[in-house]
Amino acid sequence: MSTGQRQHADPRGNGSPRRVSDVFEVMRTRSAMRSYTEEPVADAVLERMLDALLAAPSASNKQAWAFVVVRDPARVRRVRAFCPGIIGVPALILVACFDRTQAPDDPGMLRVGRLCVAMAVQNFLLAGHALGLGGCPVSSFLVEPVRSLLDLPRHLDPVLVVPVGHPARQAEPSQRRAKAEVIRYETWK
Repeated sequence: MSTGQRQHADPRGNGSPRRVSDVFEVMRTRSAMRSYTEEPVADAVLERMLDALLAAPSASNKQAWAFVVVRDPARVRRVRAFCPGIIGVPALILVACFDRTQAPDDPGMLRVGRLCVAMAVQNFLLAGHALGLGGCPVSSFLVEPVRSLLDLPRHLDPVLVVPVGHPARQAEPSQRRAKAEVIRYETWK
């Protein structure tokens, strides 16, 4: 085993070790996917992705989020009609919302809660990538039509729509800025 591949017990308790480096490979190779096949996402795969979504960090553990999974092809197409950021036709769309009822007396929670929703979506997308799926967080959508199509109550504010499906092509990692350009130690200078 190489230095970067420490082993840890599997948290599911089945005794098999997992390699920490696998997580880094998933993070490094994930990229936005906007082109999908018609193959549906298996229930078991979706459930694992949703487990990862709910394991995301949450400010003050408020978990001020709510999610709607849209799988019916007709409803996917209707939601997609109000989301210009969704290019292809995905197998499913996750609508990620901030739940104002979980932080009613905290005005700062609106901003922080949206960040928590985004972290949950990142977990969802990383899990999907690890399981052979592709997706992309989309913020360009019309809130009120999406709210109406999904019967969202007023306390749920849609933050992101996330199309997911089996990739129709090989994902190509996007170019990243150099570490030296964006990271400093101790101070910026």
